Amino acid sequence: MNDILHEIVEKNRPFLATRRRLRPFSELERAAKDLPPRPGFAAAFASPGIHVIAELKQASPSKGLIRAELPVAELARSLEAAGASALSVLTEPFYFRGSLENLETAAGNSRLPLLRKDFIFDPYQIAEARCAGASAVLLIAAMLEAGEFRRLCDCARGFGLEVLGEAHSEEELAIVREADLVGVNARDLHDFSTSLDRAAGLIASVKSSRPVIAESAVRCAEDIRRLRDAGACGMLIGETLMRAADPGAELGRLLSCF
Repeated sequence: MNDILHEIVEKNRPFLATRRRLRPFSELERAAKDLPPRPGFAAAFASPGIHVIAELKQASPSKGLIRAELPVAELARSLEAAGASALSVLTEPFYFRGSLENLETAAGNSRLPLLRKDFIFDPYQIAEARCAGASAVLLIAAMLEAGEFRRLCDCARGFGLEVLGEAHSEEELAIVREADLVGVNARDLHDFSTSLDRAAGLIASVKSSRPVIAESAVRCAEDIRRLRDAGACGMLIGETLMRAADPGAELGRLLSCF
């Protein structure tokens, strides 16, 4: 792990340590396990058709500020009404301007399954996700050893959460095969470059009965068709929606092409 990905993870380690001091893991764990179940994440991709995970994201390291204001409650309701199958909520604060409060707000304003989108390396973050209303967490193979990935998968399932395992290479696909859903990211998290060619090739190579989700760089209906034809059953779309004046209307426009 190096470059931007390493920088993000190291920036978040002391922030996690502060949260742990304020609320011990044992307290968080008890609270998480007393909560009712959230809607299933993988089940949202079981039916035929185009399935979109609409992402609530205000900024990114590569693009800077994407959306000046992020009215999470309004966006969650409008994206659900427009046909999103699930929502992804960025909770990383330093580079993406996200927060757990945004995840909690989305959970309170949508019946859709929710993904905590973050750089997860500790069971504490998984317990936080459950308490904030997530149905699933993202685990990124580029920042986790295979053993760490398995342990965090087991931890997530212990909290009743599903796992979207993110890969960007053949080697990383081997790590994420135990996840509930396989995510193929068109973005290289080391330098944040994107390639739909590479993503489509990786998606076509996946040998798994689990849902395959195409992540990043989806800008138009033609991109969706291309990734669907390669074998993806879901598309995670963030920047394209968040740059639109009306993200719900933009999602409806994309879905109307199919």
